[in-house]
Amino acid sequence: MILGIMGNLRKPTFRKSLPTVVAELRKRKASFVMDEAASNGLNLSSSEILPASQLADRATLILSFGGDGTLLRTARTVGDRRIPILGVNLGPGLGYLTELGLDEFYTSMDLILDEKFRTEERMMLQAEMNGGAPPIVTALNDITVGHSQISRTTQLQVIIDGKPVTTYRCDGLIVATPTGSTAYSLSAGGPILEPTLSVMIVTPISPHTLTMRPVVISANRTLEIRAGESSVLAADGENVKSLKSGDVIRVSRAPYTTVIASVTGHDFYHVLRAKLKWGTAQLEP
Repeated sequence: MILGIMGNLRKPTFRKSLPTVVAELRKRKASFVMDEAASNGLNLSSSEILPASQLADRATLILSFGGDGTLLRTARTVGDRRIPILGVNLGPGLGYLTELGLDEFYTSMDLILDEKFRTEERMMLQAEMNGGAPPIVTALNDITVGHSQISRTTQLQVIIDGKPVTTYRCDGLIVATPTGSTAYSLSAGGPILEPTLSVMIVTPISPHTLTMRPVVISANRTLEIRAGESSVLAADGENVKSLKSGDVIRVSRAPYTTVIASVTGHDFYHVLRAKLKWGTAQLEP
């Protein structure tokens, strides 16, 4: 077992926790490699430091310290190398995708090093622009096309497998994975899906027509979005690219998956109840 350590350098808690993390790993004679950007002042050997982009070349499990955004960036960094990722939430956010809090990480360290965790395959999305290759972005949660800083709706034509489907007049359009069904898509009125399914969710943001509802389609489909005016493309809320009228974004399932590690054994519905308070009627006084 070789742990790869990366995290959100903008979170003070991450830097403060690193000396303790390193000390606990050394106490257990565990092997690890750390993102070189986080290694300052830790007295690590050269063999224990790598650029973040190379951690997945050596590590057998990636520890992602931060929150959901950090885990999403970690997934893009790991890419197609299929190394399991275990998320450690440093707060103050919800950390829906992360597996453990920092205190839980320390108490679970022996289980992690003994490889007593399960893994789940999560589908990824990729987007190409105007028929070009390779893909310009990938995403674990969602790919979004919409306007930016303009208080009006935009026009987006949707084509599935080469066949025109509809034209949305809306604030934007979210194409989400099942993992992303509990993120931006949920806020826009999309359905909750089990994260291991192989489908895509097409969710309009504030559609101007009441009949425009979210649609779930097979992950084997290819979905094209044609911008009717200037707009922007975002993947997992980042990697923003400007689009002009007539640009076409082609969204499809990526040819690889992201592998998420779980040491607690909690299932999807436990996480829904615990973190999103799903199904709690608040009927008791």
